[in-house]
Amino acid sequence: MTFTPSTYVNFVSEDTAARERLFLEYIGWREDFDIIIVGSGIGGGVLADDLADRLGSQKRVLVLEAGSFLYPTHVYNISRIPNSSLARHFGCDTFWQAGHNGAQNYIGEKPQLNFGGRSIFWSGLIPSIQSWELDYFPPQVRQDLASGLLDEAGLTMNESTSMGATAQAVVDRLRESSLNNDFVIEETPRALHQPYLKPDGTPNDEFFTEGTGVFNTAELLVNQVGLTPGVSHGDGPGLHLLLNHYVEDVQNHGGHLALVARNTRTGQARFFTAGTVVLAAGSIESPKLLRRSSMFPWLPQDVKDLVGRGLTDHPTSNEITTFVTNIGSVPLGQDDHAKIVFYSRGLRDANNEVRYPFNVEMNLNHEYWHLRENDPQAAPSPPTGGEARIDIKFSFGNCLDENNEVKPAPPFGYVPEIAFRNQSWADYLAGSRFPALARWQKNPEQIWDVLNEVTLRIFSQFQFNGQPAQPADNARYGQGGKGFGWGTVHHAVGSLRMPYRPQLDAPFADHSVVDEDLRVVGTDRLYVCDMSVMPLSSAANPVRTLVGLALRLSQHLG
Repeated sequence: MTFTPSTYVNFVSEDTAARERLFLEYIGWREDFDIIIVGSGIGGGVLADDLADRLGSQKRVLVLEAGSFLYPTHVYNISRIPNSSLARHFGCDTFWQAGHNGAQNYIGEKPQLNFGGRSIFWSGLIPSIQSWELDYFPPQVRQDLASGLLDEAGLTMNESTSMGATAQAVVDRLRESSLNNDFVIEETPRALHQPYLKPDGTPNDEFFTEGTGVFNTAELLVNQVGLTPGVSHGDGPGLHLLLNHYVEDVQNHGGHLALVARNTRTGQARFFTAGTVVLAAGSIESPKLLRRSSMFPWLPQDVKDLVGRGLTDHPTSNEITTFVTNIGSVPLGQDDHAKIVFYSRGLRDANNEVRYPFNVEMNLNHEYWHLRENDPQAAPSPPTGGEARIDIKFSFGNCLDENNEVKPAPPFGYVPEIAFRNQSWADYLAGSRFPALARWQKNPEQIWDVLNEVTLRIFSQFQFNGQPAQPADNARYGQGGKGFGWGTVHHAVGSLRMPYRPQLDAPFADHSVVDEDLRVVGTDRLYVCDMSVMPLSSAANPVRTLVGLALRLSQHLG
């Protein structure tokens, strides 16, 4: 079966005019490279950029991307079109998939195949994994991330530190409360982009207050190769990009690896060789490629048994909203903005359970500062009294789920069955997931009690016309009320795991798909650098962790 654009619904395969005007694809005759990276998302894109910075004068690096250059910019810069509509238009919508024996598998997002991967649809929030969650990572990886790589990852993504004085004042007030004993309370860092400008071209405010969150690896790699339409890069060292090429196979040819890549526009196959190959196609595509590769039969059996298994995301609750007029002496209105995260400190109670195995994300007037609303006439109606709107949601960590699996694709086929247990059912989370993560022995109603308790603790720090703030419409978590949102694969991890803890305090398992250096066990020069290697789906958005791992792998490769 030959790969065609119709293999995936709405998959786009074209050589756009925007791509032709911005940068030149690799058209050289040489097919030998030092390093080939399959995929251009957060993992592959950051890895390629860092390798080019450090080794570009000596090494030939090729990025192979199955998708096209869809946008000349981040989709969040396209005003008045909802991000979800853009994603759905390009084959990224939610769908149900028929499984074996009549099963129905819910998949939150289809694989995103485009230059820049999911990063061009990502909101740009870059919170950090916490120390209690890093305990699930192997020791050397944990040490490297905590001792500087997570900080370096923030710099790589142009981390901003604040949305301004009001946001800082709200954080200061919250830190004075008892919440500070259980949570590290910070403004949620965002990727920094072009600030809003005055008519004369000067910024409205300091750069650090204007984070808009639109970092993406497509722009990063275009910047790396330069704006050189019509000018050949030649066949020398440096970074080379080739889009619309789907990698069919990885083969071991003794002293080097060989890749078979098919042009998705013409169907023509092309062969490349490299000393090192890195799979960075994502938690769905990378295990599928490894399993269908010519190298798979020669992997150790315990590695083969784990390929594609364990796919996990982090359960996230629905939002609860309140309206406020102040926090202490700090007045709050509809023009004040903040995004704040309450990072769990991972403290344990008398039963040795993690008291709060989740983070809390809080928005102050979230929809009013969203980039979509840069057209005032398109903005939603503000609250009638000028008060500020606050919403919160809970994001849990999650251990790998052995019941989930990216199954083998049919012979000569491309689309596998993805057995993915939806993380929105509280009974499933209470029965297996939260005991593994935090030793929780709680039924669903007890789980709701914890979320309602923390909700009220947070809201009561704020006031509405002199009274402690309460959930709007008396909303509560629990039976008949708010619950967990649909489980998605926005942050899917674990399908090509590194050494891992199967549950809280357990010893590390003695088998994995990749080792601490992200090398596929049983191979010499095949690596993985995407979310699939994660041993835990952290409560925080895991993108900073992946960037840290990409920088670490770059150092390992040279």
